[in-house]
Amino acid sequence: MNNDFDLANESRSAFATFEEATHYLEDVCARLKVNHMSYWLVHSIDGTPDQVTWITTYDPSYMSFYMENYTPLGDRGFEISIAEDLVMDWAGDDPSGQDLLPTAHKYGITKYGISFPLRDGDFGDVMFSVNVKSNDAEWELLQEDLVAKFRPFAVYFHARAKPLIQSRKFAEINFAA
Repeated sequence: MNNDFDLANESRSAFATFEEATHYLEDVCARLKVNHMSYWLVHSIDGTPDQVTWITTYDPSYMSFYMENYTPLGDRGFEISIAEDLVMDWAGDDPSGQDLLPTAHKYGITKYGISFPLRDGDFGDVMFSVNVKSNDAEWELLQEDLVAKFRPFAVYFHARAKPLIQSRKFAEINFAA
């Protein structure tokens, strides 16, 4: 993992499109030498999910598999992490994570990843994930570094993605009117 990344030098402009946001994550993965990053936002109204946004570097075929078989709303690890504000270790014992591994491996996703929640009040719950190449011996120490480095990045990315997500929501409201 490259340590030359400085958020102070990154753009503060809102993403204009979801494609731009995805390409930005792909670029950051390359610059930081991580496999994948994923940003989920689940917006709820009175506890009922209203809108789900997923911006990620995963292969679209893997994304389809995940959405067909799990979704964040039925993923026990996702739900526990959000509810209890916990960092989720993908190499841990979570049964849904272990079930996903064989398919994930086909798409270059290793078991060495973390997911952590961010809350944005009434706007929604964010789950940000980072996936890396590692080994069992180095993984425990690497996790702490990933959280320290990527929690600020997740906040930064969310700030740039939020206006885009809001504009989509406004467009849906105007279309329905």
